[in-house]
Amino acid sequence: MNLLLIHVKKNRLPDHVLKALFPQFLTVITEPGHLQAYGPGVDVRLVDNVQDLESLRAEVLKVLRQRRIDRIFMPFELGQAQAAFIREYFGIPGIGFPAANALTNKYVMKLRLREAGLPQAPFAMAAGVDQIEQAGNETGWPVVVKPAVGGGSLDIFTFAGAEEARAFARSHDSDAIRRLTCPLAVESFVDIKTEYHCDGIVEDGEVRFAKASEYFVPVLGHGEYFGSRTLPDDAEVSARILDLHRRAVAATGLEAGVTHMEFFQTEDGFIASEIACRPAGGGIPHALKLQTGVDIWTACLDMELGRAPKTEAVEGDPIAHWYLTVPPGRIVKLTEEDQLRQIDGVVDVVANFKVGDAVPTRQNSATAAMLVFARAGSQEEVDRLTKEIHGAYRVEVCSE
Repeated sequence: MNLLLIHVKKNRLPDHVLKALFPQFLTVITEPGHLQAYGPGVDVRLVDNVQDLESLRAEVLKVLRQRRIDRIFMPFELGQAQAAFIREYFGIPGIGFPAANALTNKYVMKLRLREAGLPQAPFAMAAGVDQIEQAGNETGWPVVVKPAVGGGSLDIFTFAGAEEARAFARSHDSDAIRRLTCPLAVESFVDIKTEYHCDGIVEDGEVRFAKASEYFVPVLGHGEYFGSRTLPDDAEVSARILDLHRRAVAATGLEAGVTHMEFFQTEDGFIASEIACRPAGGGIPHALKLQTGVDIWTACLDMELGRAPKTEAVEGDPIAHWYLTVPPGRIVKLTEEDQLRQIDGVVDVVANFKVGDAVPTRQNSATAAMLVFARAGSQEEVDRLTKEIHGAYRVEVCSE
């Protein structure tokens, strides 16, 4: 099989997924400065931006003049709609443009969810920063503003009122989102009491696997104590989340793929926030695999290759995981993994950085020096583990 991987430079595939690609003949289209190493024999081609549809289409045509492309693998948020267009343009199987756009363009996504009757906060589109005020007047203040296509809680801003939005538009603080090549989604700000997520696998338009989880604290602006824990399937909130997730899958037209969806509990009720067709970031995929044996990354690849995903779950102890945050700078001291593994209940530790590494200033919501996974069947266990894990964790950085 000839497989094309379209890869955004800042993302990395998990090692086991990268290795699983190599029985196929692999062509990669990525961007200058890409972080992933693909190994010998891989045809790596560069475009300035995989979201530039014409550049991507032209490069794919060059590949097709040398060999056929049987499947396209694009598991990241940025570029999914473009990859879907390429599939339809050249007649390659896989997720098509309407579903991919509904699962990556937050404005279109919210339209589809609202049309299907899922609870939504008021929202509007702003084509640029100068239209935020108009959109805010439509939704009601305060508002949250984010790129319609984006992820990782990057380039998200909140504005209390029209005057604040006007001042932002006149300042250099708006330069980053002025440079965006997508519109903005403007949403009425809600006071989040609890934030949840649901991660699933969809085959033939049906949800074959789904697990509901609760974040320790809301994602946006989270502080030091961040992570999530899986919830019992028979919990009342789990049943509601799983039902809304199923309805969201139907509303967006997804036939096959993996999903990550977010939900908010507010004083006024429950809100179905956003759904994506990609594996969740951070430690969520590993937490799910530790508890259920289901690997959503492998399922994602299997479906892109036209294979049936493995979705049968073997329920184990509920798993929680913690993101041990790290400030920007060069790491000079970091707790040893073994010290964290000795804490009662901890089942795994994953280190993303080591002493000597430079931590970037621009971080997304899942940036962490280390991820800690532990059995936690109750909130009391989560509280105990949080205290012990953070009590043992030490990190020091120096300026570059």
